[in-house]
Amino acid sequence: MENYKRILSNKRFRESSIKRANLIDDFYSDRSRILYSSSFRRLQQKAQVFSLESNSSVRTRLTHSLEVSDLGRSIANKIAYKLSQKKILSVKKIPVFVSIVENACLLHDIGNPPFGHFGESAIRNWANNINSQLLPENVSWNKELENLLMDFKEFDGNPQGFRTVTKLHTDYDKYSLNLTYATLLCMIKYARAAGETKGDGILKKAGYFISEKQEVDDIYKEASIEMGRRFPLTYIMEAADDIAYCMSDIADGIEKGIFSEKEFISEFKSEWSKLYGEKPLPEEISCINEMKGFSRDISVPLSKKAIDAATDFYITNHQQVFEGKINGIIEQNSEVGNIFTTIKSVSRRILYTSFEAESIELSGYAVISGILTHYEKLLKLTAEEFQSLIEMKETEKNFAVERRLFNRLGKRCVEAYKYAIEKYKDCCNSNSYEWWLRIHLIIDHISGMTDEFALETYQMLEGINILR
Repeated sequence: MENYKRILSNKRFRESSIKRANLIDDFYSDRSRILYSSSFRRLQQKAQVFSLESNSSVRTRLTHSLEVSDLGRSIANKIAYKLSQKKILSVKKIPVFVSIVENACLLHDIGNPPFGHFGESAIRNWANNINSQLLPENVSWNKELENLLMDFKEFDGNPQGFRTVTKLHTDYDKYSLNLTYATLLCMIKYARAAGETKGDGILKKAGYFISEKQEVDDIYKEASIEMGRRFPLTYIMEAADDIAYCMSDIADGIEKGIFSEKEFISEFKSEWSKLYGEKPLPEEISCINEMKGFSRDISVPLSKKAIDAATDFYITNHQQVFEGKINGIIEQNSEVGNIFTTIKSVSRRILYTSFEAESIELSGYAVISGILTHYEKLLKLTAEEFQSLIEMKETEKNFAVERRLFNRLGKRCVEAYKYAIEKYKDCCNSNSYEWWLRIHLIIDHISGMTDEFALETYQMLEGINILR
């Protein structure tokens, strides 16, 4: 019980000015900060699968995040009550446990750039092509800079999300949304920084950037969690996300007419046979004679089965889960794991390779790559020249285009850059750090765009259309 008491921390980087009588109110406050943030609202115009979709029944990142939070709450509630029955978690901490998971579920996609995974790929590929020709004259290529650039070579929506809520909402001060340590820990899906040694499972990707490493070190230390391990409640958030997108992507494919319910059943059976041979089909699939709807006959029953399986695994393997040593609480070799593997295989083969999905992805890749190419003009300036844009000073050189590009950067992102410059001003190679932070500023601005705004920005920069 004391272990959970330690990690369910309501501490914040800046102490809250409001003294709350009940611990749960701190995590409800987190939820309010998330829900009322512009980054969360912008998820309504970021695609889950189909960008720039006119059919409002098809999910966006916003509706997906709400569904994940609902599933996360259900799993967390079941687990918390079982832990309380085993005297591992106090009854008073049940709503706290559940609320932290719900918050992390709401946050899990908040750092996704426009056009989803293809937006991420565009940023990574751009970063991998950075060379000395892009450097301003006051920055030299060295090992330190190469390491810092891993933030972009391993760019992903997960570390960008952590950066968003800890650095980029600068309306009040440098602490952004100033969420509790427990909520922040719960949203760190991968337990390493960009540039650190890759591994399997929780070390497969970067969970946070080098720019936020100090903040992560601090909250891990406060919770007495060993670096490289995962916060236990993160497993619940991840399971909720897996359940949601497996089911919702198929439902969206049906909604858009890419396949019907019956065609999905047929494809599922065929894929199951390829993957598992004579292994019996799951009951939820084999017993269907007449479909009354994907949600009623497949999505809801399979989601309930997955919730129960995740709950049982968490409780049965509690010590390993609590120590953050395992890769997930939905076992790949279990029946539920086999079902999800089959659904993902069907989605990859039919849904994600549909003409419409691939066309949007190619366009999205071109849009993000194009915007980055235009903003390279700001990266070729020296630190002093870039500072003149910030201070709106007149210089001997005519930076007419660069000034107009700078004026389009989000004001919050610029403020976050200024705070970061102050933090790193005493670094031994300050010019390299400034340039690295300038790239973060540009990526922060682009990542915060909606799909539609990114497209409009690209068209404006290319002279195709005027953005009004």
